[in-house]
Amino acid sequence: MKKMLSGLTAGLLAVSVIGCSGQQAAAPSDKKESGKPADGKTTEITMISQGTWEKTGLLDVVAGFEKENPGIKVKVESYPFRQLFETIEVKLGSKSKDYDIITVDGPLVANYSVKGYLEPLETYLPAGEWKTKWIDSSIKAGQYDGKLMAAPMNTSSQVLYYNKDIFAAKGVTPPDFDIQKRWTWDQVVDTAKKLTYDTNGDGQPDVFGFSFEQISRAYQMLALSESLGAKVIDDKGLKTTGFINSDASVQAAKFYYDLFNTWKVSPRVTPDESKEYFKAGKIAIYVGGTWNTGTFSEAKVNYGIAPHPFFAGKKVATPTGSWHLGINKYSEKKEAAAKFIRYLTIGEGAKTWFNGNKDLPSNVDILKMIESDKKFDEFPTNVYRIATYEAQNTAVSRPLTPGFLDWETLYNKAYEDIKNGTDPKKALDDVAAQMDRQLKKYESVVK
Repeated sequence: MKKMLSGLTAGLLAVSVIGCSGQQAAAPSDKKESGKPADGKTTEITMISQGTWEKTGLLDVVAGFEKENPGIKVKVESYPFRQLFETIEVKLGSKSKDYDIITVDGPLVANYSVKGYLEPLETYLPAGEWKTKWIDSSIKAGQYDGKLMAAPMNTSSQVLYYNKDIFAAKGVTPPDFDIQKRWTWDQVVDTAKKLTYDTNGDGQPDVFGFSFEQISRAYQMLALSESLGAKVIDDKGLKTTGFINSDASVQAAKFYYDLFNTWKVSPRVTPDESKEYFKAGKIAIYVGGTWNTGTFSEAKVNYGIAPHPFFAGKKVATPTGSWHLGINKYSEKKEAAAKFIRYLTIGEGAKTWFNGNKDLPSNVDILKMIESDKKFDEFPTNVYRIATYEAQNTAVSRPLTPGFLDWETLYNKAYEDIKNGTDPKKALDDVAAQMDRQLKKYESVVK
């Protein structure tokens, strides 16, 4: 998934949360569910999918899998983004066997696990098959209570985009593509001040120096506090007081506040508007996902790419996370479902999926290919070179909590309030108390 999507799920799902290129491994021996069945019958498994994937490589993955596994047919049932989550809640909440493979947004792995929706995968995917095949952040996102509950389809990362024409017009030197010359947030702000200006004489900026893509959303904002060394929740995923409002967290929020209210280098717009502003030449520096290169190129933006910024003297932290695949706890075709998940995430299907979908892979072998293949030397596909490094070295997952949707809804609201002028410490103190009350309902299901 494009990482910005998980922020959109919060409001929708909050009401439905209850109490809360490696070689394919050997096929399972169960002839009723995998391989060419002795009786000539075919096993059909059903995958519930995000609606756009049938156009971006998923059906090619299915075709390749079925060619290798003539005894298994894969039916893909797709839903629009919002309806996907509603359907999963309704079906798995009623212990339906209609779906064998469940598409799981990474931050929801814990929630689905405590609800009993997912079958632990180790029985079907032994650790020896995947521990060296996926990046650490994706493995962590797919685990709950020490068990692998969902396998990563892909991951995500963020980079710094800049408008070359605006930089040239103001005589400002742009950031470097080199990872070792990554800009600090101070450099971003200093430059953004120079590139925020009025073009029509009405006293209001028409060009802004800087914007995030996912304004006020946890997926992107967390990198600020993570860079300063802050944790936003305790290890059990149940307590935020003392974490979300720690000194380091407040410092990160103050930086965000200043972008809009003190330095006034960022426009008060929505995430969708932010992207349109950059495309229209109204934003000089834009931190967003790798998926934007196609959109910006089609819009004929004269842009460059550089690594994600960090706070000077602190650690580099970049947003990450995306879609996973899990097995429905109530499925009667778990072996066949696991075989398809293995093919897509570890086997040849992983290559097919990357070639069609273009999202940053979690598969280590494909990341190594990106590092060595010369076609990724060329702009704008060289964005994968930066993203590949970040995925393996600086990526920080969103918090592991069964109450992620409750937590995210409140987090996003707090940052939206901070953007609009609320004192950062007050906003985070208030939200910490609200979060703790919301997360308390999960105490009985957390070990």
